Order: sequence, then C-alpha cells, then structure tokens
Amino acid sequence: MEKKELAVGDSTRLEVIFSTRRYNNRVIKRPRIETNEGPPNKHVQITSQVVRRPDSTYPVIIKPYKLDISQFGEKVRDEIKFNITNVSDSNLNLTLIDMPEGLFELKLPKTIEAGKTAQGVLKLHQESIEMSFEKSITIELDDEQASRFTIPVKRTRRTVGKTTAQKSGH
Repeated sequence: MEKKELAVGDSTRLEVIFSTRRYNNRVIKRPRIETNEGPPNKHVQITSQVVRRPDSTYPVIIKPYKLDISQFGEKVRDEIKFNITNVSDSNLNLTLIDMPEGLFELKLPKTIEAGKTAQGVLKLHQESIEMSFEKSITIELDDEQASRFTIPVKRTRRTVGKTTAQKSGH
C-alpha cells in the first residue's frame, strides 16, 4: 500500500483498481480510505454490472472490448482502433468520464446514430511507448440510464530477450 503525504488544503488523484475477474452480474465494493482528518473510516462505493459476454451489452457493443496495445518485437505499436456499435433505436452521445493522465490520447465519436458503428482511436504518447501498464477508460452515454462502460487498456512491451518492468504511469 502506497502512502502519500499532502499539505493542508492540497489535493491528489486517487486510483482505485477493481478487478472483475471472478465476479458476475451486479457487484458492489466499498474500499476504505484512511486519513488523519475527520472520521477514521471513509468509504467509496463502486457499483458495477459485470457482463461475461461483452458482445451482448446494451445499448452499445464495443469491439474489441479490451484494448490490448502490447508490443512483442522491435516494430513500434502505438495505436489501436476500436468500434462502438449503437444497437439501440436512438442516437447516443458519448462523454469521456475518466482515463489515466499522460499515457495516451483518445479520439471518440461525439455521437453514434441508431444502428450505426463509429470508430475510436487510442494513441500512446511518445513517453509511454517504453512502458507496460494495465489501465482503463470510462465513457458515459446519454441514454435514460446514463450507462457507463469501462474499457480495459493493456500494454505489455517485450523485445527480444527482455520485458519492460511494470510501470503504472500516472
């Protein structure tokens, strides 16, 4: 567990990782955050709907559902494209909710028409090309449920005879 010292009135970004590997359906987790200010026990609640068949999500289907931009050789792999298909009967607007800072840039369509497919592009920043990481991006739709989708982003970098050490980025 990493501890971080903050001055009074300062702020920081906190990363909470929730792995869904063994979960199914609706899951609620409440990680504890310890501080020396106020009540000793503070909790953040994470509510998720774990979908085992990512090809059957609604109102959009994201393919591939996991963005693996790994590099296993000398040829640089710094970009991955993915499709978002709107399987509903309404046009949907997308909003980026969260992504890690400093690792990559993300181009998303603003709107996906009903029954249509649009393309997104994730491109690594130059400084991230030598890194290995496991992160995610979260988007929100403007449907009635304000549906959110979290898309895993993984990069393993291996060249002949060596693997880069796991670096978490920012």
